[in-house]
Amino acid sequence: MRTYTSLMVLGAVHQFQPVHGYFLRRELSTWHADEWANTRPGSIYNALKSLVRDGYIEEDGTTSEGNYPARTTYRMSSTGEVELLRMVRDVLWDVQTFDTRGALALTSFMFALTRAEVIAGLEHRIGKIDGLITTNTFHVEDTLKSETTPKYVREIFDLASARLRAEQTWAQTLRDRVSSGDYQFAGE
Repeated sequence: MRTYTSLMVLGAVHQFQPVHGYFLRRELSTWHADEWANTRPGSIYNALKSLVRDGYIEEDGTTSEGNYPARTTYRMSSTGEVELLRMVRDVLWDVQTFDTRGALALTSFMFALTRAEVIAGLEHRIGKIDGLITTNTFHVEDTLKSETTPKYVREIFDLASARLRAEQTWAQTLRDRVSSGDYQFAGE
């Protein structure tokens, strides 16, 4: 995957287009994306430039209001639509043991996928989390058997397993809400 910043900017352009960088900056800060996806002002503008260069978004025009400087607005390209779907699928179908950014990005842009795909991906996530928690129990056993690894290192794996259990509970609840008709998805 490119970066979470790229995904957040690309997804927000998709959602709010035509849109300018200042609006994206304000909007993404209300999602607290600056805290977990590095969507700080400079990174947003750099992502916009990179996404234009790569052909995922296009400059839509320049507007000026009052004494404010001119602002370039952006719109998705057809290539960008495909890239957004690929990036959202990446975060839907992959679970990281020590990182919650994928789940947060998924929540932000799952609407770009179909309801059936989101449900299938959440089912996969729930099962994959079981496997990761099981793997962590073996890491704890290895840590406790090791003559060189400090015993307290097990806490890293215990914390990761606790976080994964919380994410699994969230994924189960979200799956149930999506299955019962909450939210709107592609094609609806």
